[in-house]
Amino acid sequence: MKNIYILFLLLTIPFASQAQLSPTIGQFQYVQLYYNPAYAGSSTGLVANVIHRSQWTSLKGAPNTQLATVEAPLRRNIGLGGVINRYKIGSQLLLDMNINVSYRIKIDKESFFQFGLKGGVSFVNNNFDQAFVWDANDAYISMNSNKGTLVRIGPGAYFKKKKFYMGLSSPDLFFIDPNKVFYDNEKSKSTLKRNLFLITGIKKDLNEFIAFEPSLMVRYYQNKPLNVYVNLGFEFNQTFVAGVSYSSPVNFGAYARVSISPKLKIGYRYEFSNEAIKLDNYGSNEIQVSYGFN
Repeated sequence: MKNIYILFLLLTIPFASQAQLSPTIGQFQYVQLYYNPAYAGSSTGLVANVIHRSQWTSLKGAPNTQLATVEAPLRRNIGLGGVINRYKIGSQLLLDMNINVSYRIKIDKESFFQFGLKGGVSFVNNNFDQAFVWDANDAYISMNSNKGTLVRIGPGAYFKKKKFYMGLSSPDLFFIDPNKVFYDNEKSKSTLKRNLFLITGIKKDLNEFIAFEPSLMVRYYQNKPLNVYVNLGFEFNQTFVAGVSYSSPVNFGAYARVSISPKLKIGYRYEFSNEAIKLDNYGSNEIQVSYGFN
């Protein structure tokens, strides 16, 4: 019975996820630029982050993500950032490239607002020729293009004060799909929906050597249940972070991050699910690397 569940899940992955363009990252607090263009330039110097996420490890066709961000503050309160994301699930391949620009409004020496705008393109290839299809005349395949390019534009806002931050964004508020890769011909409308992200966190010093670092991401996606992601980490001696996480629907995880040097940091996160359809011992892995050039 377990194998039947897995087979059913893999066969439906490409079709159930067609209109979802923002894959989940468990260590979201380290790649906020991916979700919010207003985060660009919020660091004190040039910072690059790379994440590899492999979901349901060893399960053929399961989602995997490679994400890279780079951002830095410029003169005149301007911030600039870039994002490249490769996402594969089943037979579908998605490649994103975008530029993010922000403008800072200073409140005082320790707090500021930033407003940002994202502009980018997504290259989509459904690879229908590689997908397993029960019916050669399947309506979904006949209604959608095999490949195409999307234009995606979206705004964001970001606030930071000392060791507290909060951001709100809609990175795909506007999109153009000229090839109708995500389109329902029967209803004559796009199947793409708009994400809305709220990300917040704080760092609270417990004593001279230990700090508490909780972070939260709430994700709204039209016609879908509200998703909540919580990471609860502790930083030790400003060098090592260890924590646990929870995300809906009913996923648990643990993560750690170590500072190899003041510039280089490496993190790892393991996630497992307790959903009704269990995938045996197939967990999800994330590896994260951060480097501050300045």
